[in-house]
Amino acid sequence: MVATIDRRESAEQKEPDYRIRKGLTLREEISTAFRVGQSHFDAFAKIAHPSAEATRRFVRAFLQETFGFDDLAAADGALSFIAGQRVPIVVVPPSDEKLDRRSPTLSVDRSRSPAFALQDYLNEHEETLWGLVTNGTLIRLVRDNASLTRPAYIEADLAQIFTNEDAASFAVLWLLIHRSRFGVTGAPATDCALERWRDAGSREGEVARDRLAVQVQIALKVLGSGFLEANPDLAAKLKSGEVNLTDWFNELLRLVYRLIFLMVAEDRNLLHPECVPACNFDPFGGVIGVQF
Repeated sequence: MVATIDRRESAEQKEPDYRIRKGLTLREEISTAFRVGQSHFDAFAKIAHPSAEATRRFVRAFLQETFGFDDLAAADGALSFIAGQRVPIVVVPPSDEKLDRRSPTLSVDRSRSPAFALQDYLNEHEETLWGLVTNGTLIRLVRDNASLTRPAYIEADLAQIFTNEDAASFAVLWLLIHRSRFGVTGAPATDCALERWRDAGSREGEVARDRLAVQVQIALKVLGSGFLEANPDLAAKLKSGEVNLTDWFNELLRLVYRLIFLMVAEDRNLLHPECVPACNFDPFGGVIGVQF
């Protein structure tokens, strides 16, 4: 689904959907946003040891002028801001290197990590489904998710994007977290492009899994028949019970899924990448983390 959005082939990706100013194309708007965002980030990066307040000032201006968050308001508790009463945002300084580690700078419950603080807020408040957490160099898009062992998020490395002039990765990030993606103030939490994209991705995933089950069955029959034809001794041992049929089946199944894993990695150019791969995919469960 992320790849589809990157290609701008998903629903709700026309200029009016992103509130693009008349006379400008989506590509032109993203290009302008990249330069604006880079200018903000470069100024922030020059601060030797940014405080929590300095980081919040940077994030506020960065989100407003780069991603269209023109309705940010200060928030209480672990939150730093909230946009339109529907997009909670947690901000900590870059000294909190990892968003999943305990943060001493959170205003409440400092034993929690910034990511967990946002996840907890999303899970507790029905009016919010999606939010952002950042330390100024990393930014993460998070969704309401009951599972704490398998977080649902997409993370972008702002330092890598702006330092390496990675306009392509910035474009994906912009398409994903622009303010218009979270829906309008007053609308139900589910009424937003992000949620509709997620639903579409889930439906496509279910269809793919259904197809996969049939294809795995065919692969098991073809490979199993071929191995038995080429190894008559093995066929005889299976018939006599000397080789356990369940063990044989499990070996075949393991082989098939190893092949699937290899083919997915090869298809996504992850076997011998020229640089750090943009996305980390779980071929059996979907996206487990995306790092641009």
